[in-house]
Amino acid sequence: MKAAHTPTDRAALDAQAHDWLVRLTSGRATTGDAQDFRRWCARSPEHAQAMTEATRLWDLTRPAAEAVARRVPVADAAPRAATAIAASRPPAFGRRHFLGAALAAGAAAFVVVRPPAGLWPALSDMTADYRTGTGEQRRVVLADAAVVEMNTQTSLNLARGAEGEPPALDMLGGEAQVLLDAARRTPFTMTVGGARLVAAAASRFNVRATGGEVCVTCFAGSVELRDGERVLVAGQAQQIRYGSRGSGEAEVARAPDLAAVSAWRERVLVFDDTPLAAVVDEINRYRPGRLIVTRAELGRRKVQARLRLDELPHVETLIAVSYGAKLTSLPAGIVLLG
Repeated sequence: MKAAHTPTDRAALDAQAHDWLVRLTSGRATTGDAQDFRRWCARSPEHAQAMTEATRLWDLTRPAAEAVARRVPVADAAPRAATAIAASRPPAFGRRHFLGAALAAGAAAFVVVRPPAGLWPALSDMTADYRTGTGEQRRVVLADAAVVEMNTQTSLNLARGAEGEPPALDMLGGEAQVLLDAARRTPFTMTVGGARLVAAAASRFNVRATGGEVCVTCFAGSVELRDGERVLVAGQAQQIRYGSRGSGEAEVARAPDLAAVSAWRERVLVFDDTPLAAVVDEINRYRPGRLIVTRAELGRRKVQARLRLDELPHVETLIAVSYGAKLTSLPAGIVLLG
């Protein structure tokens, strides 16, 4: 008969489970980490159960935080958040029950394919041909005189083209700037948000696919959007915006600020009269964990700032000092700003 785990053993497993979550949410997790994680969960039912409990707590954190933003006075945010976590446990056969059952059965890959609260990369991102973690930037040189500079949390795949044609680039999400040499012999093709972008030699453009919207900004040359019967062309200093997966109308407009669009390449974020809520959304792309504005009035405050990326690990303190926000820390690096 297998011996029962002692409280000390269970405490050690709980600590290891939380260590795994820290590693997976660090923004530097690799495919090897994902494989090691699955093996760790499969070592015993006790390992899987420890991971289930840790994941359940972290998965509940974000809904609780959002509940705080809607209903809870700022002064009571911390104790009420804990109450919300305890009170919001779902019925026995809800989604999180399925998560626990899947892990207990050894199907630990579930939390890699569908990460709780989006706190670490999904499996499709972790196995992409090219990927950057949270806060990471990377330069990729492709065949036929094409350079791709990748911003934070960006995933790209190479799709083989027809015989004699260079491969196309498929952006799963994130942001990148493409630089095409004047000596390039063939058009550059990229798919993003369910549409196809085509650019000629000597073009330079920035592509951002976040929050269900794609924004293409042309710095030089031209970029053509092809989506079924729809064809739009952006020239120098113009943008094309469209909804991902064919949602919404596409349009071409003058780019408001080329320097701000490209500032991330200098590891700087530029905000010009931007609501704090939108600033926080952008900052969350560059740092582990998540900042959440819990007060609508605070979220509407306008921000005029240039922030270096190396300032972001402790930017919540800067926000608190500048706007009088109250800070409440929760698990998984989540911080409430109220």
